[in-house]
Amino acid sequence: MKLTCLLLLLFSIPGGLFSQTDFSQENATQILKVLSVEIGPRPMGSPAEHRALEFAVQKFMEYGCDTAYIMPMNRSSRSITTSGIAVGIKRGANKRMICIGGHIDSAGPEVPGADDDGSGASTVIELARVFGKRQMQSTLLFCCFGGEEQGLEGSRYFVNHFAGIDSVVLMLQTDMANGVGVIDIDPDTHGASAPQWLTRAAIEEFSKLGYSGLRYPTHFFSFNYATQSGSGSDHESFLHAGIPAIDFTTDVSKPIHTPRDNFENFDPRGLKRSGDVVQKLTERFDGGVPNRKTDQYWLLLIGSTPLFLPLWSLWLFAAASILLGIVALIDVRRRREPPDSPDRVRWSGIKMILFTLCIVACGWYSSDLVGFLKGVRHPTTADLPWFELLAAAALVFGFWLAGQLARVLPLSRCPYIFFKRAALWLTAILILSMFLGVKVVLYPAFALFFFSVAMLNRHWIPKMIFALIAPLGFVLLLFSEWFGLIVHSFAGMPPVNTAVAFGVNAGVIVFYSLFLLPVLYGFVGVARDTARLRTTGAFLASKKTLVGSLAVCIALCVFLVPRPAYNELWYRDVNVNQQVDLGKHSREISIESPEYLTGVRIHYGSSDTLIGTKTQTATLISGPEFDTTWLTVTQKQQTRQSGDTCFFDVELSLRSKLRPYTVNVIYSTGKDEIPGFTSAIFSTGERPAGKGEERVFRWYSFPDTNITIPVQFMVVGDDSVGEKIEVTYDTLASPMRCERELTSFILRTRYVEEHAYKKWL
Repeated sequence: MKLTCLLLLLFSIPGGLFSQTDFSQENATQILKVLSVEIGPRPMGSPAEHRALEFAVQKFMEYGCDTAYIMPMNRSSRSITTSGIAVGIKRGANKRMICIGGHIDSAGPEVPGADDDGSGASTVIELARVFGKRQMQSTLLFCCFGGEEQGLEGSRYFVNHFAGIDSVVLMLQTDMANGVGVIDIDPDTHGASAPQWLTRAAIEEFSKLGYSGLRYPTHFFSFNYATQSGSGSDHESFLHAGIPAIDFTTDVSKPIHTPRDNFENFDPRGLKRSGDVVQKLTERFDGGVPNRKTDQYWLLLIGSTPLFLPLWSLWLFAAASILLGIVALIDVRRRREPPDSPDRVRWSGIKMILFTLCIVACGWYSSDLVGFLKGVRHPTTADLPWFELLAAAALVFGFWLAGQLARVLPLSRCPYIFFKRAALWLTAILILSMFLGVKVVLYPAFALFFFSVAMLNRHWIPKMIFALIAPLGFVLLLFSEWFGLIVHSFAGMPPVNTAVAFGVNAGVIVFYSLFLLPVLYGFVGVARDTARLRTTGAFLASKKTLVGSLAVCIALCVFLVPRPAYNELWYRDVNVNQQVDLGKHSREISIESPEYLTGVRIHYGSSDTLIGTKTQTATLISGPEFDTTWLTVTQKQQTRQSGDTCFFDVELSLRSKLRPYTVNVIYSTGKDEIPGFTSAIFSTGERPAGKGEERVFRWYSFPDTNITIPVQFMVVGDDSVGEKIEVTYDTLASPMRCERELTSFILRTRYVEEHAYKKWL
């Protein structure tokens, strides 16, 4: 009896109770409050980011680091900045270093960045306290990176400029630690991954701590890291340098990169979980690491068991799938309908394209139906899982509709007609995927392999099972683990006109159809090849399918329409833009939003306007209180002419009454390059398609109020060099107030001026 009670007590203890370390959730929470509330939004280069870096350095010293300082970063790869990295060094018995990192900047001047990534920086600072009084074998390097949100700028700069980087044998990163939901391990970057020993250790230590929720998003990362522009974090900079590194990211479905990423919406329990894992890994490898090198593999995490597949095995599987497809194609061709058969039905492949577009359109537009009934553009924001279920039911309705079309536009009964197209289509996708890497190649190869196995099998039960397995890879890839983040990003797109919106929606439908079409070819081929499955099409076109799918769709619509599309966690963003054109002496005021502006009340001057129509944009007539004197632009130039060439020596001065948010100065020409262009300060060279070369000077964010740009260039013949100035502020030059519940208003004032430098007449 006593043993039974003890066992019941053990199993009733919440997960993580045995995971207690000396990492203090309370202390980390107080640090986070300072970063996200007292300091607030911290975009790269801002005075707020610098205060946060100073705070981190202060804490590193207070908690026992031997050395702490800010490594200044005056230039990023794309802009001039005053960012940096807060570095704390706790010296160990040897010079071998373990880096514990997180980025300290936030995504914009309205984004407090409590989750992304004040929580990661707070974890780093608290771990400095944990290890600060200990005698360690390895030297510990605590880093709070600036500029992560602008493209991993701080960590890249650190890896390239830190004098002891060759002594760093391990990097552990925390990027978001909000709550105890799903936590993703990320050992990847483009072209490299953490060594298997590190990934295994992370999974093992997490399991030993008794926590739950660990995930490796195999399918999202397979596609995400196939390109250089995917989402990532600061551990990537270390992996690119050949240093073993891994990142822990918690619950990307939260409203990061928005004003709602604040302290009030943050669940501090995640600080403890992430801190415990990083602490245990640090202790585990304090005495050394197995090796200092990166690896490459395809990882599938099944529970707490990792499955590592070398990349060569994926290439081998892709080759095997093509060979098997050829074998199956030859086998099915022997059973094909004679080409000269009088009962042969033509154009089946093209008809299937029409059916596929119909099916995908039903699924894609299902949420728009609810949005129309609710009077909103993005009804999925707060209830995405329910809308995914609605889309599935709408897809079934799409199959019924395709079945009705098939009665008018009948399909061939020959399985070869369909399997041939499935095999060729999947092979084409496979070959195109090679440009993205073998991890993406795996998905069309998987579909081709199992459809081929299904066609070669003679018994209808395994035939059906293999056919159902075949599209799973595509489903998991297109609706990956981070699908919610993708949907929320899509919903945040700026408003566009009707033609562009139609084009975007049509593009999405075509994109999904490209993947669904070979799957449908494969399914129809399998069904046509088996007497037991030939009635499948009839069932999909039956009244039962119609009634069932419509019943589910209607029930979900009835459930979803009265539910709020936005809540205390998810707000609507409205951009309030004011613009002054100094050259044209014009002023403009516009309001725009990805969502309808219905219900927005605008107090401007003596007027009070309530927007009552379903519009995404609105304009106001500027009043006399519009301050056009925030920016003064002067150009001092010296010129000399030699034959057909005019030499310009220009000193551009920008004088501002308050710190601007961003500054962009662009010099451009219609030619391939600007002749003789030089400058004493940093600029980037760009060649937009069909526009010639651009030389761009960027400041991000909140640079000094006085900026001087010296440039020299030449103008030949009748050519000219254009100068475009864009200075943006994060406040309004003409006072106005906007109101609506559950809405964040993003305020911007932009001053612009354009000038052309031409040869003397």
